[in-house]
Amino acid sequence: MVKDIAVLLYYRRDCKYSVYSLVSILESKVRNVDVYLSGEKEFLNALNMLSTKYKKVIVGFSFMTTMLPGILSFLRDVLKFRRENVVFIAGGSHASGDPVGTLDLGFDYVFIGEAEESLVNFVNALRNGEDLCDVEGVVYRNENGDYVFTGKPEPINLDDYPAFPYWRRMFNPIEISRGCPFRCAYCQVPFLHGLYMRHRSIDNVLKYAEIFWSRGLRDLRFISPNSLAYGSPYGSKPSPEIIEELLSKLKTKANNYGGRVFYGTFPSEVRPDFVGDETAKILRKYVSNKRIIIGAQSGSNRVLKTLNRGHSVEDVINAVETLTKYGFMVDVDFIFGLPGETDEDVDETIKVMERIVKLGGRIHTHTFLPLPGSLFENAPLGKIPLKIKKFVFKICGKGRAYGDWLKQEKLAKKIDELRNSGVIKVNMRNKIKGIRNRLYLF
Repeated sequence: MVKDIAVLLYYRRDCKYSVYSLVSILESKVRNVDVYLSGEKEFLNALNMLSTKYKKVIVGFSFMTTMLPGILSFLRDVLKFRRENVVFIAGGSHASGDPVGTLDLGFDYVFIGEAEESLVNFVNALRNGEDLCDVEGVVYRNENGDYVFTGKPEPINLDDYPAFPYWRRMFNPIEISRGCPFRCAYCQVPFLHGLYMRHRSIDNVLKYAEIFWSRGLRDLRFISPNSLAYGSPYGSKPSPEIIEELLSKLKTKANNYGGRVFYGTFPSEVRPDFVGDETAKILRKYVSNKRIIIGAQSGSNRVLKTLNRGHSVEDVINAVETLTKYGFMVDVDFIFGLPGETDEDVDETIKVMERIVKLGGRIHTHTFLPLPGSLFENAPLGKIPLKIKKFVFKICGKGRAYGDWLKQEKLAKKIDELRNSGVIKVNMRNKIKGIRNRLYLF
C-alpha cells in the first residue's frame, strides 16, 4: 500500500537540536505524516525506499555554514536523486543567510529564518496539491530562472510549539528566548530571528521541564542568546524579578524529581553588561552550575564598538569580578582574527585576557568566521595573530584556556574557499524578487 507523505530529515550530532525541533513541529502540527531520520551512511538507501512507499517524500536538511565544507560532497550526491514524488528543502542558519547558493546546490525550496509555521503550511500544501509557491517564508526558483521570496511570515509564539519531541524520547535544552536587539556584526541571530526578543512563558517552560525530569533525566539546560535577558520586553536590560520567578519555580520542580537547573552556561550564555549583584545573587540562589559563560569577544573598546556589542571592556571585568565574588567560576568568550583589528587592539585584548586569568577566569577561544547573514559576511577570513597564539598556548598549558580556535581558523579558510569558488553566494541575495533589503528579516 502506498502511503500519503513522508519526511526524511538529515541527522547528525551537530544539528540534532534543530532536527529534534523539526520532528516536534511536524509530529505535533501536521496530521498523518511519517518522519524519518538518517545519517549519511544510510541516507540514499532510505530515500530510495521511501520514494517507492509514499506518494510524496520531503527530504529536509537543516545545516549551519560550519557544516557545509564537510557535507558538500554528500549533499551533491543526494541532490542528484530525482523522482517526481521527491521534494528537496533546506533551512537553518546557512540556508537562510545564503538562499541563492543553497538553491543552486540543487534544493527545490529554501526556508528563511523561522520555519515552524512555514514548514507546517508547506507540508499541508504538498499533501493537498496546492501551489507550494504560495507558502510564506520560502525562496524558490521559478520557470524563468528568477529567484523569488514568497514573503515573511509573522514571528511565532514559542508557546505554540513543543520544546522537544518527548514522545520519541528526544530531548534538548528548552529554547526560552528568541531574537536579539544588539546586531553583533559576526552573529546570525538577529538576521534569523529579528531584533525583537520573544520569550517562552514561565508556565510553558515549567511544563516541559517537568516532562524532562519525569522521564528520569537530570540536568536541564536552556537555549537563549542571553539568558539574563529572559522576560525583558526588549532584551536591552535584565528583568531580575522575572528571572527569579522562572528559576525559583524551576528549582522547586527540580527538587521533586532530583533534577538540576543549569542556567547561564552553554547554550544560554550571558552578556557581561547584564551581570550585577542582583542577577548574580539570583543565579547563586537557584542554579546548579558552578560555571557561568560570558561573551567579551574582544579586549579593545574600539573593536567592541565596531562589532556593535553594546558593552565595554569595563563591563567584562566587572562581570568576572561580580560572578567570582558570588562563588562562580567564569569562562569568557573571545574571538580572534576579527576584521579591522590593529596591533594595538590585539595588545589590549591580551592584557584583558591576562587580567581575567588573574581573576580566576578561563578564556573560551574562537576564531572569526564570515557567516552568511551576519554584517561581516563579506569580511576577510579570520587569521589568528602570532602574539595571540603564543599567549593562548601558554595559558592553555596552565588550564586557563580552551576551545576550537585552531580548528575554526582552518574552517575559516574553507568557508573563504567556498565564497571564492561561488558555492556561497551571499552577494546574490539582492537578486531575489520580494527581498526589500539585505537584512530583510529585521
